[in-house]
Amino acid sequence: MTSRQNTQPPLPPHRQRRGFALEVVLLMLVMFSIIVLAGLSAVTTIARTSNADYRGARASYAAEGGADDIMSQLDAAMQDGIINGDDIASITKPEITGYRMTQTTTTTGIPESRTITAGPFAGLYSLNQPIDITVTARDTSGNKATAVLSVNAQTIPLFQFGVFYEDDLEILPGAPMTFAGWVHTNGNLYLSSNSATFQSNLTTPDSVFWNRKDTNNRLSGVRINNAAGTAVQLDFDSRSLSQPAFKTRSEVRFSGRLMSAAHGVRPLKLPLPANVPAMTLVLPRSAGDSPMVQDVKMAWKSDWYITINAAVFDVVDTNTMKSQLCTNFMVHERTGGLQVPDATACARIFKPRRNAFYEGREDLRPDLLDIHMDSLRIWSDAANATRAPRIIYLNFTNVGGNTNKDLVAVRLRQGAQLPRPSVSTDTGGLSMVTERPLYILGDYNTTIWRPAAIMGDAITFLSNPPNPAMRQTPGSLATRCSAAVGWCDTLQTNFQQRTARPTTVKAALLAGHSATPCDYARAGCGVPAYGGGLENFPRFLENWGGVTFTYTGSLVSLYQSRFLFGLWGNVTNVGFANGGYYSAPTRQWSFDVNFRFPERLPPGTPSVGTVLQTAFRPLY
Repeated sequence: MTSRQNTQPPLPPHRQRRGFALEVVLLMLVMFSIIVLAGLSAVTTIARTSNADYRGARASYAAEGGADDIMSQLDAAMQDGIINGDDIASITKPEITGYRMTQTTTTTGIPESRTITAGPFAGLYSLNQPIDITVTARDTSGNKATAVLSVNAQTIPLFQFGVFYEDDLEILPGAPMTFAGWVHTNGNLYLSSNSATFQSNLTTPDSVFWNRKDTNNRLSGVRINNAAGTAVQLDFDSRSLSQPAFKTRSEVRFSGRLMSAAHGVRPLKLPLPANVPAMTLVLPRSAGDSPMVQDVKMAWKSDWYITINAAVFDVVDTNTMKSQLCTNFMVHERTGGLQVPDATACARIFKPRRNAFYEGREDLRPDLLDIHMDSLRIWSDAANATRAPRIIYLNFTNVGGNTNKDLVAVRLRQGAQLPRPSVSTDTGGLSMVTERPLYILGDYNTTIWRPAAIMGDAITFLSNPPNPAMRQTPGSLATRCSAAVGWCDTLQTNFQQRTARPTTVKAALLAGHSATPCDYARAGCGVPAYGGGLENFPRFLENWGGVTFTYTGSLVSLYQSRFLFGLWGNVTNVGFANGGYYSAPTRQWSFDVNFRFPERLPPGTPSVGTVLQTAFRPLY
């Protein structure tokens, strides 16, 4: 039997390729789908990442804004000149819509005194308190950002400035003036003179005007030392140049030593609580004074608080008035168990004088409490450990009511040497303070330098008298100020100018000034009366023409005078031969470099404060 194999012939070639092509197509579809899905995933991821970045960036901006808000609160807290624990505790967290904000503000280390090395006030020294501000912002989706802002709270003693003004500062001397010391104003700075040279920095958070404030008068004698000590002429201002151009020009001309808002200068906060006028600094104590105000007032800082009943000037007989002053019209308060002078010593130190001399600027005769500084020194030095004063405050009550008290003021005389300190290791010093006007007769603090300050409503300098005590032999006027020059009460009569003698004063001054009310270039100002400027901030009453007034210290004005408000250059009294009550001295003025050291500042020196950012960093 024969068998037969059943076999099937192979498929044609084109049918084999048809199956393979299908597989390739399916594979390509799968790969294309993967690519599409990958692309969609990438787009989604990018979108999500971009959204996350956007939200993260917004959170970062919110955190930065919160840190700036905290810094502004610290800046406001510096109005009393210092940052303390209560200020830190009272900080409120910032509020930004859509974010939950948290903050911590902490001081780092203890305050230390050191030289400022950065910013517009580099070169001054301050009490520095480093502070870290940490702010976190979190949105409703959980995105958050944290920012850390490092700042430095700087407390700068006021008397470290050669000049410090709260209001507009005008420096327009007619007589030549060279000034060594830092000049700062929280207002505008007006400069114009035929001969005025500034050897240190000038700063303002506002504008610099090379012109007068009261009239269109620009003189070309203003010079400012550059970093090499070369005096360079001022030939531009904030009106002639934009802020960037002003800054560049200042860098080129003066090595950047003339600084304005263009340089980022910030106002320096006065040593007062918010909404309390600067005059408060020299006002008497009040039972309603808050602890914060008490920390500011010189009256509360004083270790010798003297209350004088101005009714003493109503006593008709001069000898009776003098004999009763200490027993019937004065009350002494001293801290720490310090002694007060007995009636005999008190009568040597304090003497009332009614209608003492003619005051040409005010057209009045002041009623004075004369303080004989030599008698005060002799009494204090006899037992300095228990008697030496540091801050004497003079408070007057019952002022006004009749012509016997039309201008109550204080005069310091024979003050060439001040009392020595209570302990030999202390630099000592003496600050004399009152809300009333002050007159300084003759040299002050020139024999042995001590830290000294004089604070009041306004300060007028009277030159060295030919007879320091201005004593009179009974029955004769010939021996009383008989010389032709030098201050003399008796011979300072209506419409006369005594010829001054050279006089030197070494003390910081804090007083009110006479202001020019408005800028002539601004609409509605008209022709304002000139306030007198810095050159007449220390006031004069004599013929100082060709005579040198030498001053070393610090000139500070935080307010306008309230009691001496006679206009500068008063020429209404036509009886004056030259049309005015004084002639300007040759001003030899400079900053007292001793005040660059904290231990050499006058007792009770007030401070100003500012907050400066030192670093910023985000936390991730």
